[in-house]
Amino acid sequence: LRQHMLADVAHELRTPLTVLQGNLRAILDDVYALDKEEIARLYDQTRHLNRLVNDLHELAQAEAGRLPLTMTPVDLAALATEAVDLFTPIADMEEVTLVLHTAGAPLRVWGDAARLMQVLQNLLANALRHTPTGGAVTVAVLRKGGTVHLSVEDTGDGIDPAHLPHIFDRFYRTDSARDRDAGGAGLGLAIVRALVEAQRGSVQVVSAGSQHGSRFCVEFPAIDAAT
Repeated sequence: LRQHMLADVAHELRTPLTVLQGNLRAILDDVYALDKEEIARLYDQTRHLNRLVNDLHELAQAEAGRLPLTMTPVDLAALATEAVDLFTPIADMEEVTLVLHTAGAPLRVWGDAARLMQVLQNLLANALRHTPTGGAVTVAVLRKGGTVHLSVEDTGDGIDPAHLPHIFDRFYRTDSARDRDAGGAGLGLAIVRALVEAQRGSVQVVSAGSQHGSRFCVEFPAIDAAT
């Protein structure tokens, strides 16, 4: 597993570094002009590298139990409302319906508000990325017994049953042809799992298969059930 991870990291780092090296060489050889458009392209590659390194660092910290967390009572329903408000303009631009269902009362869990928002944003970004124009993404926060249940469901690509056991693995892409610009580095869902588990939660995914949408479900102990 360590060898596979190192190989994946090397692959993800190699591509933007190759682009940077090749384009800088072309500028030095006067093949490309040193204009703002070319600098912007190179800058985008450095941003990708920075995101990748930061994501890997967060994963390593979370899995080692060393991720700094500020644990306080958090109203997950209010946090979901904030996240949906943030993503509504993006959904509107992509002509995807974004819906939120929550109970009237606060649904509090013990967690780090910033990290919980990161989980929500990663799940929403993933759902919108895989939902075509005219589709829908539904976020729900409900109380179920002693737990608070958060779900993000979409009507998009869906996941083949063969991929479900690996969907939270690092660098895993259900579509091997998907490039990093369209599908990211394959770390978003791995980070979701690491952050959820670091806060005493659990996460799973359900899908009826390709083109049948997906539902990601996160559960945390309700604050009155937490010890």
